[in-house]
Amino acid sequence: SQKLEQYSERIESRIIHDAEIPVLPRHAFGTRDHPREEEKEERESQARIRRSSQCLTTIQNKPSGVVQFSQSSLYDIYDFQGVKEVALPKCDNGCFIFASTTGTVQDAYMKNLVVHDYNTGKDLSIAAISKQTQSGGQKLPYDLANKGRYTILNLNGADVQGSDVAVYVVDRTRARSLDYEIYDASSISRSSVAPKNVITILGAKKFVVKADKGQANSFTARLVGFENAQENNIDGCTYAFKTQTFEGFEFHVNGPLISIVFDKKNPVTLNANYNWLSVRDLSKSSFLATPGFHGCAKVNQLQVFREFNGGFYGEDFDLHGEPNLRVIWDIDSNLTSDLIIKDMTNSKR
Repeated sequence: SQKLEQYSERIESRIIHDAEIPVLPRHAFGTRDHPREEEKEERESQARIRRSSQCLTTIQNKPSGVVQFSQSSLYDIYDFQGVKEVALPKCDNGCFIFASTTGTVQDAYMKNLVVHDYNTGKDLSIAAISKQTQSGGQKLPYDLANKGRYTILNLNGADVQGSDVAVYVVDRTRARSLDYEIYDASSISRSSVAPKNVITILGAKKFVVKADKGQANSFTARLVGFENAQENNIDGCTYAFKTQTFEGFEFHVNGPLISIVFDKKNPVTLNANYNWLSVRDLSKSSFLATPGFHGCAKVNQLQVFREFNGGFYGEDFDLHGEPNLRVIWDIDSNLTSDLIIKDMTNSKR
């Protein structure tokens, strides 16, 4: 908030400075008794217009909850809270809908959050979608096969508070063209079998995913859905982790999605849970990411997945290790935020 106030002060200062620039009166040759007053009024009017325009820009640039990828969309609880209806444009030509919640199928809020098909009048709740699984624990999508108009209706009262949720909507044609597995962070327990091309884990809030050391392999992990998991993906999504050796891992995913591409079809075991740790074991290779980071160059950086009590853009990390600790920073920042690196040993920053 302090940064926002400082930014606002700079805006206000610029507006006042602009207002002091002389403006030629509309009636320059004395049709008014007091041309200076007219000049003053016009300056004040233009200043008000500039100030109003700036306020509108600020409001329009308010960070959005929904994250719009080229072939999918990702929604969080803030997209539905107090909102009666949310359109699903990625479903215009058919789509797959996956959902993850922190409650049970009887969660009252999620039972009243329903995908509505305007063609048939059919409704299916997010609570029900989140629990659709097949043998082996893989998630099953709500498959909307036909072109049409689809929305999510919120039948809850405007003042009723929901719980964390992630709704992942993927273009149907794109989803059907890919070889993938998708699991829920709350229930995945993948046995040691050969993976498909992409393994995706969806969570309603930040989670931990672990893999036991297995046969030799290499892999790449991205914090996105399966449609952006491969190299040269359509949204220019960078990887969070990439290695040529596989000794198992423990990734703390500070967002709703992670997709892993193993280069070999050797068996791999995966587990996940919501036991988030603020203290990490840096003897194992891993990565750190701020809340909701997806790393996609072609996606609006103001669109960030959010969760209750999950933080927003910023987070603090303390790294403690031996002198040979090596940390590589891959930073995606902007002019309105500061990155501060503190040397705790030498009291420098």
